[in-house]
Amino acid sequence: MATILMFPIQVRNPNCLTDEELAAFHDEDLSEEQIVGGDDSADSEGQFELSEHESNSEQEASGDNNVDNLVNEDEHSDYSVTATTALQNANDGDGPVYKTKHNLEWSKLPLKKKSKTPAKNICKERCHPLVPKSEISNEISAFEKFINAAMVEEIVRCTNIFIRRKQENYARERDARETNKEEFLAFLGLLILSGVKKQGHTNFHELFSADGTGIEIFRACMSANRFLFLLSVVRFDDVGTRENRRITDKMAAIRHIFDAFVANCKGSYCVGEFMTIDEMLIPFRGRCSFIQYMPNKPAKYGLKIFALCDSKTFYLSNLELYCGKQPDGPYVCENSPQAVVSRLTNDYVGKNRNLTTDNWYTSYPLAEDLLNKKTTLVGTLRKNKKEIPAELLPNKSRPIPSSIFAFRKDMTLVSYCQKKNKAVILLSTMHADDIVDRSSNKPDIVLFYNSTKGGIDTVDEMCGNYSVQKRTRRWPLVLFFQMINIAGINSNIIYKYFHIDSNKQPRRIFLKNVALSLMKPHLETRANIETLPIDIKGFLSKYKKTSTNIERNVTRNRGKCVFCESKKNRVTTITCDLCGRLACKEHVVKTQECVSCRKSRTEEQE
Repeated sequence: MATILMFPIQVRNPNCLTDEELAAFHDEDLSEEQIVGGDDSADSEGQFELSEHESNSEQEASGDNNVDNLVNEDEHSDYSVTATTALQNANDGDGPVYKTKHNLEWSKLPLKKKSKTPAKNICKERCHPLVPKSEISNEISAFEKFINAAMVEEIVRCTNIFIRRKQENYARERDARETNKEEFLAFLGLLILSGVKKQGHTNFHELFSADGTGIEIFRACMSANRFLFLLSVVRFDDVGTRENRRITDKMAAIRHIFDAFVANCKGSYCVGEFMTIDEMLIPFRGRCSFIQYMPNKPAKYGLKIFALCDSKTFYLSNLELYCGKQPDGPYVCENSPQAVVSRLTNDYVGKNRNLTTDNWYTSYPLAEDLLNKKTTLVGTLRKNKKEIPAELLPNKSRPIPSSIFAFRKDMTLVSYCQKKNKAVILLSTMHADDIVDRSSNKPDIVLFYNSTKGGIDTVDEMCGNYSVQKRTRRWPLVLFFQMINIAGINSNIIYKYFHIDSNKQPRRIFLKNVALSLMKPHLETRANIETLPIDIKGFLSKYKKTSTNIERNVTRNRGKCVFCESKKNRVTTITCDLCGRLACKEHVVKTQECVSCRKSRTEEQE
C-alpha cells in the first residue's frame, strides 16, 4: 500500500532539542531573497518554437536529472539535519506560521498527526494487463495488441492510394507495384530488426550488400530498392482528402493511426499506484509548423510529446503530441500545464493514485484539483510561484544541508538546500510530516520524488537503445517510428507479466523474435520464387513448405521382378507408382511405371 514511510528515518521533535543545539543556531538568521523570473506561458511564433517546458529550478537541485547526483552532501557535518530543520521552523519569522505576499498562511510545524494511514494514500489498484493471458501466447501476439491488424490494413490502404498516384512516374510497373498486409508486416520486421542490430544510422544499401558484409535476411525478405520504395511511399491517411482535414487539425496526416495506438496503450494495461508525467522530444529537423526547440535536450529540435507512464514498470499508458495552437474545430485544446495533466490523467483519477511531475506542471491549483479527484501530487515548484513563502527561497545564510518545511491542510512544502544559495522546493499532497532521512540528510519528500520522477526519461532511453528511427524529412513517419519503439517496450512488459520464465530474457531477444515473426509469412512466399539468386534460395529453403506426397498403396519389400523369367531371379525394391507391383530397372521407366500399366495407359489414351 502506498505510504509515505518508504526509507529508514529518524524524527526529532523541535521541543526535544538540547540547550547546546539551540545555542549553536541562536544567531542564525534567514534573509529574504527577491523572487525572480516570470510566468512562461505565452506561445511564441516562428519556424522553431522555444518550448515552455524548462525546469530551471529542478536543474539547480537535480543537475543531470537526479537530485541524488547533484546534491552537495556533507557527511562530516557537525550538526543533525533534523535539528536544523526543527530550529529553522522554530526561529524563522515571528509566530507559528509563514505568510506569503498574498496572505496565504503555512504552518511551521506539522499539523496533528493521525494514527492511521490517510485514505488518500491507500491505493488498491495494482499494475496489471487488461488483456487475458490466453491472448498473449507468444511475442508477436503481445506486439499486435498495440500495432493491430486494423491499423496495418488502414496503413496499407492509404499507402496504395498514394502509390497509384505515383505509378506514372515509373517506367516499369513492377518498380511501383502496390503493397499488401503481408509485405508491410515484413517491412515492419526489417525496421525492428535493424533497431535490434543498432543499424539506424547505417546506409541502407550496406544492409542489403551481397558481398558478405550485409545482413542476409534483409536480402532474403525484399530487395533494397523495394525497401526504400516502401519507406518513401508509406502513408497514414488518404492524401486526397488531407487538405480538407488539415483545416481543422494539424495532425491530419496521422491522426487516425495515432489515436488508435493511444487507445491500444490505454486499453491493454492498468497502471499502478505511482504515475509520472513528463515530456519526450523526438529528434527531427524537417519542415513542421509545431517543431520545438528545447535547449536542455540532447537533440535540441524535434516533436514534443506529453506522456504518462507507470513509475515502476515504465509502461507508457497515455501520450499526446504537442501541436501548438490548433485551428478552430473539434481538436482545439488548452496547452497550459494543468490542462495537459488533466487530459492525460482523466482515465486514472479517483483511485488514490500518486502523480509525480516536474516544476513545469506542478502548481498549487493543480494539487488542489487532483486532491478533489482523489489523486495525490508530488513535484518540484518554480521559485516564482506566489504560494511559496519568502522564508523557503534560497538564502546565502542557510546552513548546508538544511530543510525548511511548511504545512497546510493536505499539503506540505519543503525547501531543501544542498549548496550555498541553491535550493529545490517541492510540493506534496501525499506527505504530511517533516521526516528527514538521517543517512542522506534528505527529506522523505525528496527521496520519494527521486524514486518516481524518472519514468518518462527511462522510457526515452529505452526507445533510443533499439530505435527504429531512420533519416527522413516527413514528421508523420518520425512519429510512427516512435510508436513502434513504444510498442516494443509496452508489449515486452505485458509478455513478461504472463511468462515468468522470460523475465531474464533481454528485450533485444524479445524484439528479434517479434521481427522474425512479422517477416515469416513473407519469407515463406518468397521461398517459392525460382528466379532468386542461389544464395538467397539456399537461405529461404528452411521457409519453403514441402508438399505432401501422394499416399501409395504399396509395400517397400524386396522381391522378384514379376516380368522377368524365373531363371533370372532378379530381386528388386522398385515398385510401380500405379499398381504397386515389383519391377526391375529393365521393366520400369523413369517414373517407376511398370510396362503393364504403361501399356494399359497407352490403350486408354488411344
